[in-house]
Amino acid sequence: MNLLSMMRRFFYVALLCPLFLVLCACGDGDRNATEKRVVMSLGKQINTLDPALAADTTSQYVCGAFYDTLLQYRYAEGEYQLEPCMLTAMPEVSSDGTAYTCTLRDDLYFQDGEAFAGADKSVRKITARDVAFSILRLADTRLRSPGFWLIRDRVRGLEAFQKRTEAAADGDLSPYDDLCEGLEIRDDRTLVIHLEKADPRFLYALALPYTAVVSRRALEHYGDDFADHPQGSGPFRLTRWEKDYIIEMARYDGYHTESDGRTLPAADRISCYLVKQPLASWLMFLQGRLDLYVPDSECFEAVVNKDLELSPALRGRGIRLLSRPQLETNYIGFNFTDPLLGNNLHLRRAITLAFDRERRIEHSGSRFSAAYGPVPPGVPGAVTEPNPELGRRDLAAAKRELELAGYKDGIDPKTGRALVITFDQTGSDTFYRQTAELMANDMAEIGIDIQPEFNTWPRFVQKLRAGSIQLFRYSWTADYPDAENFLQLFYGENAGGCNRVNYRSAEYDAMYRKFLAVSDSAEYAAMSQKMIRYLQGECPWIFETHTMCFVMAHEWLSGYMPHDFAFNRWKYLSVDPVAREQKIKSFKPFSMNELTY
Repeated sequence: MNLLSMMRRFFYVALLCPLFLVLCACGDGDRNATEKRVVMSLGKQINTLDPALAADTTSQYVCGAFYDTLLQYRYAEGEYQLEPCMLTAMPEVSSDGTAYTCTLRDDLYFQDGEAFAGADKSVRKITARDVAFSILRLADTRLRSPGFWLIRDRVRGLEAFQKRTEAAADGDLSPYDDLCEGLEIRDDRTLVIHLEKADPRFLYALALPYTAVVSRRALEHYGDDFADHPQGSGPFRLTRWEKDYIIEMARYDGYHTESDGRTLPAADRISCYLVKQPLASWLMFLQGRLDLYVPDSECFEAVVNKDLELSPALRGRGIRLLSRPQLETNYIGFNFTDPLLGNNLHLRRAITLAFDRERRIEHSGSRFSAAYGPVPPGVPGAVTEPNPELGRRDLAAAKRELELAGYKDGIDPKTGRALVITFDQTGSDTFYRQTAELMANDMAEIGIDIQPEFNTWPRFVQKLRAGSIQLFRYSWTADYPDAENFLQLFYGENAGGCNRVNYRSAEYDAMYRKFLAVSDSAEYAAMSQKMIRYLQGECPWIFETHTMCFVMAHEWLSGYMPHDFAFNRWKYLSVDPVAREQKIKSFKPFSMNELTY
């Protein structure tokens, strides 16, 4: 029996099983028929609600419900335009591009709560010093913020501040009193950020959750528990957090209006369950107990056809399939600290030419699209056409390159047997095992023996840092929609950091440094494409695929759209509670014939 048949049978049993009604009763006891309560599953655990420590995507997005940033991305489909959030207008940039003057709105307040108990409202008003404090937290050596890279070598005078934090005891915030040379407070509403040199991409940093504005008073009040007690100026306030079960938030009535005059947030409450099993989320979604659902591969293949259409039964019940390309690149990395791969371009070219990208796209059910460079389509400077020599699978050319590499027919002359190369991944579930099998099959066709290695995330990172890794599969998701965010992954000075493959090229580094100084958009895009074509020939990565984002949503959910940087999405979400209750009460289980294609 194939996987799809097995899944359909399991779905059938599960959908008709009385236990399904028990599973889907989550939250029924406190459901209010008129309250606009959005219900979803996060799928992954929240690691922290301290914006300066939120390195994972789930934590970053949830922080966006409780904290605001100076800038935000316009919440419109297919747009990556920055706009003011906490500011009256976009920052004023000096003529030399090194100073950004930020003027705060006059209606910004931290949420009232335990940290401000008994205090006058004026104490909660957000000032330029709060913004400076929040930015400086990224450079606090005691905090070890994963967001420090955003301001490192950018904001002027951080070294003096860092030395003060090194000398201070944990919990001592006095190093912040004198700020730093690069953060100038002109008045309560005006902050000037001085950079070491002009950098037009700095604005993106002001829209990331890392730079969200936090309260010093709240940090002093909660101390080591600050990450569990968000008290920012965002659209929602935390009302409940059981870390292995649910996080709930209620609207913050003191939230400022949008620049277009809208009063937000649109929902009264949002409940986010931690449902770890995809099938459980799927069943809850079908009964209307979740308002949206991100389908896993098995579900996607069962209910979505090759034209990316939902089954008629699902569409007939008002379920929509939302999709858009995600700014994410999946790749196979060659570890350049490994002497076998790092010193042998012909071997890297042979492996690249033997790699069957199209088979992986077909295997994914169109959830991936072909990648021909690190920068995803839609970002200026992307290359969307394959390299004429290396961009498509060619086994004959792969075998010629393998012979030039010194391994004719895949034979290692040192052993007289097939050349053995390890292939590491960051997990061991079905997807990773299928990926390993595909890689082994591809390379077997040119005589190379692939040895799969399945790791936990900590073990994978440990091996990567130690250099005890050869081939590996990894992904990079954009921090902001700019080619630089991807091209930095090959810069020599980033080796051991975001340059996971430890690639070093004096020629590339020179191009990259020149690229960073370009301000003209057309020249910038042209230089990006030149650098990508150079990388295509160097083969530091096999450019595998770009990810497509798919989300299923019920018709009663409004304000949701797929967007790579919608950290502020929460305030736009809402539901029609009456329509939802009617659907839930009239729910009838699906038969397998109508549910699947």
